Amino acid sequence: MLPSNFILPSSTLPFLGLLMSVLTWLIVKWPIHRKSSTLQIQQPEKQSFTKPLPSPHPDDPTSNTPKLYRPFRHGPNFITMGIRKLHWDNWIEMDSYFLRYHDIKAAELKKDFKEHIKYVDNAVTKDACFELNEELVRHLTHRYPKTFRLEGGKVHNGLTGEAFAFPAGTPDEALATSALLVQDDLVLMMKNDDGEYHLDAAAVCLPGFWRLREKFRMSLDTLHFEAGVPHYAAKLQKAMNKFMLKLTPDKPVERNNFFIQLDDGLHWSHRMGDQQGTEVASWATANGKDLAIDEIHFRSERQTLRRLPRSGAILFTIRTYFEPMTKLAQEPYIPGRLLEAIQNWDETVSYYKGKSSWEKILMPYLDEQNRLQQERGLVEGTEAEFPY
Repeated sequence: MLPSNFILPSSTLPFLGLLMSVLTWLIVKWPIHRKSSTLQIQQPEKQSFTKPLPSPHPDDPTSNTPKLYRPFRHGPNFITMGIRKLHWDNWIEMDSYFLRYHDIKAAELKKDFKEHIKYVDNAVTKDACFELNEELVRHLTHRYPKTFRLEGGKVHNGLTGEAFAFPAGTPDEALATSALLVQDDLVLMMKNDDGEYHLDAAAVCLPGFWRLREKFRMSLDTLHFEAGVPHYAAKLQKAMNKFMLKLTPDKPVERNNFFIQLDDGLHWSHRMGDQQGTEVASWATANGKDLAIDEIHFRSERQTLRRLPRSGAILFTIRTYFEPMTKLAQEPYIPGRLLEAIQNWDETVSYYKGKSSWEKILMPYLDEQNRLQQERGLVEGTEAEFPY
């Protein structure tokens, strides 16, 4: 949904940051038309497809080590959608951080359920919410049979002791249950009568610095325009819209992006603004006062896109990987690669990524860490395959 080295920042969507990139300044100024919840959604053609069952994992999800996605490389970083074919076994990534993510999500849902769970009240969208839940339960009970099981009309999670009604009774229950079963945020894009895909349902608990109420009902293009995604009109819009229209249930894809965060808030970056506030959080509202290198975090999204066969919805899963920059910089070759990638950003990308808020602290630090690695004899040879 976005350029490969951009985040759907928690301020776009995908990715995150589904969701990255935007039209023209002229179009950005056009009024945004939001449709009422009674709008009739185009009924998509039913597609006969059943997702293949995944291979059973021999252990529970927390036995997996978090993946080291490093979606930046030496030299120019070209703006593309950056999508790759997705293997069905790897649709949902889970790891040793599962309980941390789960507990934050549960706390956010308890604090303000309606801020994190939304859906448009029409038949097609409600069915998509149920279909999402069904697809996740089917996948998880076969991928991690030691942890997830169906029994007595409920899906049981052996790690948390939770038992959720299955099938779910309401669309918001389906979304909330789905959110607690995985580490991802979940977004459903529905094709409306205007021919465009809109964010019409979602379970978003770990966005970083965007609020679901601000993005709800927006079209794909408007999401990117509002977020100021660099070069969207010139390099991404046409290809992205064509891709969304042609995506079929049997061809899921994945992509990655990243950005720099000023604090350790996985669910909300407090330096970007008040989570309960009404002002849109952005780099313009960021508070970098007395920022220290220990506070800066690397935030990377791994997004998957697939079309659900029954409802026709396009499902984005947005899995955030999040760690201190001081930890990242200890990895071989990484400080030099990241430094070079940032140095290659143009002015538009630099503004979008908030470079002015952290460059005076992060750039010298990366340069120093790279120098120290080189002095220890770490000289990078062949670069690993993107996005690693």
